[in-house]
Amino acid sequence: MSAREQILGKMEALEPVNHPGDFKGASDDFDFKASLEVVGARVLTAEELEIEFPGRRRYDKTMDGLSLADVEVLEIDGEFGVAENGAIWLTEEAFPHRVAPFICQHLVIHVKKIVPHMHAAYEELGNMNSGFGLFLAGPSKTADIEQSLVIGAHGARSLTVVLNSSTL
Repeated sequence: MSAREQILGKMEALEPVNHPGDFKGASDDFDFKASLEVVGARVLTAEELEIEFPGRRRYDKTMDGLSLADVEVLEIDGEFGVAENGAIWLTEEAFPHRVAPFICQHLVIHVKKIVPHMHAAYEELGNMNSGFGLFLAGPSKTADIEQSLVIGAHGARSLTVVLNSSTL
């Protein structure tokens, strides 16, 4: 008997497993601010943002991608945040140059809405029509085999999230 036949024979002898049923949904009990802190982001109010980054530059859609390299603090809008993991959905409407959130030193994102978990996030995405989008969670982080953590190696060194009064 070949190895293939042995494997198929063992698979046929397995007891059938019942389908677990319909998905019951994830918990809605997540704290967006706590999730952001876990991924290394900060949460500020609009007033605190003025004090922290007085010279920040609001993203100008007429800027070319290369000029973004000189931007120390970039301020953009996110579509919504995911409380489960602190991720924020960004679309090309917020930044026509896809390099924008990765080339600046410090990224500030205004979040308009918070959904509880990724299941709700994907439902939200079903209503959007964008050519490009991504979930961004926290500042850039990487570590090597020597356990040396580097912040900002592949993107912004810090992420600050501003929650509007309606999202609090």
